[in-house]
Amino acid sequence: MGFSRSFRIILTMAQRFSSGRYRTIYETSPRLKCMPGFLLALLLFGVPALADEAPENIPTNRAAGQQLEEASVEIVACRVGVGGVYKLGLWTPVKITLRSPREITGRLAVVVPDGFGNLCSYELTKVSLRGRGEEEVEVLVQIGQTLTSLEVRWKGEDGSNAAVTFRGKAMGNGEVPLVVPAHVPLFLWIGPGDLGRFFRDWTRRGNYWCQVTEVGRLPRNWLAYQSFRAVVLCTGDDARFIQELADSPQIVSALRHWVEAGGKIVFSGGTMVRPLLEKEGLLSWVAPGPVVGAITLRRTTGLESLVKATRPVILRRSDAPLVAQQFELEDGLITVREGNVPLVIRHGLGLGTVVAVTIDVSHRALVDWPQWDRFIAWLVGNEEASREEEASVAQSRTLMHYGYTDLAGQLRAALEVFPGVPFVPFAWVAGLTVLYLAIIGPLDYWLCGLLGKHRRWTWVTFPTLILLAGLVGMALASHKGNVPHVRQLVCVDIDLKDGQLRGNCWANMYSPRPAAYRAQLRTDIPANISMHDVKFGWLGIPGHGLGGMESPANVMLLPGAYVNEDGHVFQGLPVGQWVTRGLWAIWTGKLRDLPLDWQLRDRDGTLRGRIINRSAITLEDCVIVYGNWAYPVGTLEPGQVWEAGIGEDRRELRSWLNGQHVLFEGKGPHLQTHQQVQPYDQASRDVGYIMRMMGLYQAAGGKAYTQLSHEYWPSLDLTDAVLNGRAVLVGRMRPPGEAEAPWPEFGVTLDNGENPVSMRWSNDVFWRFILPVLRSPGETSAMQTASPEKNNS
Repeated sequence: MGFSRSFRIILTMAQRFSSGRYRTIYETSPRLKCMPGFLLALLLFGVPALADEAPENIPTNRAAGQQLEEASVEIVACRVGVGGVYKLGLWTPVKITLRSPREITGRLAVVVPDGFGNLCSYELTKVSLRGRGEEEVEVLVQIGQTLTSLEVRWKGEDGSNAAVTFRGKAMGNGEVPLVVPAHVPLFLWIGPGDLGRFFRDWTRRGNYWCQVTEVGRLPRNWLAYQSFRAVVLCTGDDARFIQELADSPQIVSALRHWVEAGGKIVFSGGTMVRPLLEKEGLLSWVAPGPVVGAITLRRTTGLESLVKATRPVILRRSDAPLVAQQFELEDGLITVREGNVPLVIRHGLGLGTVVAVTIDVSHRALVDWPQWDRFIAWLVGNEEASREEEASVAQSRTLMHYGYTDLAGQLRAALEVFPGVPFVPFAWVAGLTVLYLAIIGPLDYWLCGLLGKHRRWTWVTFPTLILLAGLVGMALASHKGNVPHVRQLVCVDIDLKDGQLRGNCWANMYSPRPAAYRAQLRTDIPANISMHDVKFGWLGIPGHGLGGMESPANVMLLPGAYVNEDGHVFQGLPVGQWVTRGLWAIWTGKLRDLPLDWQLRDRDGTLRGRIINRSAITLEDCVIVYGNWAYPVGTLEPGQVWEAGIGEDRRELRSWLNGQHVLFEGKGPHLQTHQQVQPYDQASRDVGYIMRMMGLYQAAGGKAYTQLSHEYWPSLDLTDAVLNGRAVLVGRMRPPGEAEAPWPEFGVTLDNGENPVSMRWSNDVFWRFILPVLRSPGETSAMQTASPEKNNS
């Protein structure tokens, strides 16, 4: 019920009581004398409460001559996030339930605030409804502030309109969606059962877990999972849940696409899920190979030693058998065994990681095991760092606060440095302000005292000083230029095994004047690259710092809403004078012709073989990471060959990342050695330095070393690819010369609605390749599945 409608009802009741008939009853009844106070209390307290809980319906405008029974689309409900949670600034699914009595096509929009507090309307330009009762449409949006309300709009091709504002619990089908801070690790558990008591305990430790028990509530777009560091898919032997999976190929496909684009999934299931794991099965991609059988376990010493458990797993006679499914390994590394039986196998899928647990982690004996939570934390890669490591690193340096707590904030700050645009430190601004006040105050008073006894000259000196200060400010501002600047960073990741590609483009735009732009992603790529699933949005600042999305100081600056059409184009993007606006694009694709040829093999933990650059681009500052080693490559020109052999220069990976080295003190018998770590520079604005840390965050020591989290874009960390037995080649693309054809190009284009906007560019492009490595025969045999005859009974 809207406020205006409630007010009209109360006003009508008051008019009736003021009439002659009701006035007599009112004067003779003491109970009715309390009615005005009751109505006033209802107006002040009841109506706002109803507005917070229920959606506000705006009447639908129907075309001329349209019958009432042919009512247009009705907006029934909405649900924000996955599992009732979302992260600010990342793509978040909003599922809208619509009802239409007939087939209709139109535009659907969801209006939410961005990182600056302005409203952004995310529109799907063509939505078709079949007219078969309630239908659900999923819209991807970026939410820049904690949601208090959300507006959904519909505009049909027949001219019909509808709009509904959802508030409070109406945005989550009975639950208020929860915003998770950017620096908090977020995990998703997909599967039956009630694990709330574990999730509440894990939340107190600084993590956040959410659970989805119904497959139909999962998103249908892979970008909706980007807020999660890892996803656990545990089917158990629940027949209902397994059947829901089998009936939801689109949802499973979205989950697979997210893993191929850099996500991490942990899979565990019982024997009933085996048909889905077979070749051509819906979940065959999570299996490290064909299923060849199952072995019943009678002890679990492998798991107990993994987490250093003080109490064993207790299997009761009344329990179902603890069965370990066996696979014929095609690609994978066995990380946990029980005797000769693999328990945990990890393998790469595209740019992501699949951790297959051959036993059911939801088995009663494991869930009741006191160390079960530590085992799950190890599977998802969230095991706590040792206190000794954190203490030693913390003592070696002092933590400084720069307004961000995540590496994404440092990257955004680096993109705010524009070549050619002078940066004025805050200390200078404060100093000039103090000098200005001193000149127009005490100094002006003293000068006027010298010029005349009555200080009448202040009528001349005071406005003159103000005018001079304004002219100096305008002259300094003119050095900023009158042309927009764009500082851009592109990171392209390619899995050379199957040609899977993922790209990220972060751009920061500086505007010398207030304007509303039309912005989109421009690509100029060769025909052998196919791009799809491009999403183009704004780039916010995570955290509570100045301008951060979690800062309560952000307020709405503009009354209207600018538009993001289909996640591809911004219409009317507002940018203030001398203000920066961040933009972000992400896409996936496939390569038909691979840019590198390689022949790499493992020999005793070191890399052997060669790499040939078959592309038309030159890569500079290249380095290859494999195992515990980093191999400096230098520059790879087109057609150049790099070979790794005996005696090849290499450095220990951790030392290369954090500058760890050994110091010698004393002489003779008093000689002592100790290791020293070079502190991570949180103030650095070198995008190459920041990208190196974001790309190998866990290998460098994680938060214990950087004192910054990496939970905003955790998929950029390729440490899991190294743990999967792959090699990672990282290089920076040299800008092409005049005689060279640019290959390829990614960038943000701006226009004012009619003509392209002339602007200055600063572009950095990084290419990262994941290369398969042929393992030695000893390791290959160790990866094979255990035979049923070698049971650990």
